[in-house]
Amino acid sequence: SPDRGGDAMPPKKKRGLPPGALHHVERKHFKVLFCGKEFPAGAEETRKALEKHDAVGNCEFRFVACAREQVATEIVDADVAVPLMTKIDETLLAKAPILKLVLQFGVGLEGVDEEACTKRGILLARIPSEKTGNADSTAEMAVFLLLAGLRRVNQLAKSLTDRRLGEPVTVQLKGKTVTIVGWGHIGKEVARRLRAFGCKLQAVRKSEWPKEEWDFLLYDEEVRPLDELRWIKNSDAVVLCCNQTKENMGMINDDFIGHMKPGAVLVNIARGGLFNREHVLRALDDGRLGYLASDVAWQEPVDPTDPLVAHERAYFTPHVGGVTDTSYQTMGAIVAKACASLQADPWMGETCVVGISPELRYMVDEIMIVNANLPAFPGITGPCVDFEQCRKRCRC
Repeated sequence: SPDRGGDAMPPKKKRGLPPGALHHVERKHFKVLFCGKEFPAGAEETRKALEKHDAVGNCEFRFVACAREQVATEIVDADVAVPLMTKIDETLLAKAPILKLVLQFGVGLEGVDEEACTKRGILLARIPSEKTGNADSTAEMAVFLLLAGLRRVNQLAKSLTDRRLGEPVTVQLKGKTVTIVGWGHIGKEVARRLRAFGCKLQAVRKSEWPKEEWDFLLYDEEVRPLDELRWIKNSDAVVLCCNQTKENMGMINDDFIGHMKPGAVLVNIARGGLFNREHVLRALDDGRLGYLASDVAWQEPVDPTDPLVAHERAYFTPHVGGVTDTSYQTMGAIVAKACASLQADPWMGETCVVGISPELRYMVDEIMIVNANLPAFPGITGPCVDFEQCRKRCRC
């Protein structure tokens, strides 16, 4: 189990090397490292899924889940690293001479140095939310948090404790205007669920609206596409579903809140780095922001005694939007399959530049490799990081 650290998988009948595996390096273990003890169900689902795969040759899968402070030691002999909330930078990668793949258990890669991975020939990948049920799970969480904010969940609990009936007066969702910031898979799933409540929906995205999508939204007449943030001034609630980038760090600041309707509800199911913590706290204190309901924080795990977290009009959950039975079982199986395919690759060689086997190539529909344009099927060529690495990696 993850708690026991470096246990190998139970012994199984060995698979022989594939024909033509002349350069396959025989190793005793193929190590899969979960970098942190957060999200323990993800590690457990991956471990169980990995047990169903047979390793090629005289090799066994070794599964390790360690605390963040132990990653620098454990990554030395790791073949695959799952970063979770651990920062994977050049310094850490320099200690990982045989690392072949950094695969996030989910979508967030803001803590991984993509340039450093690419420089070292290490594949960097994530699992698209629409493939796993993660988008559905997170969208459900967004609806829960929106209702918690509108219905003043903290005040409801206090009234119950104080044995007061019929108070406080809360806010009905029907007829209200909700703006979704970020129009990816999660944002669209949020919109689908909110339609049933009879609210008016708007969506803002960073990139330009494609004409075909604009036409669809206008035809649908239930989601209004916006091209400027100033339009959130008519919103009773704003739901953050966007990616976190270097450009939008701290975007929830005085300027953003100043564009919102006074007393509106803000929901964050995206990333905590979008918050300017001091500005949000000040807006709650002076009433410009009516309620904050968030599944993420600027620092995780967040201090429950922090004035913003403990604010009477703030409600936080411990980053569990995508933590459901369906999404975690699916993602665990995908990570295990990626690891098994990588281990079975007969062209891995002794360098950290990995050869992509036909098995792994077919996985582009399940994992998204973000630092290389890899061929999707055997026989189809395409550029990787550069010509030399492309030749080594894809035999093209």
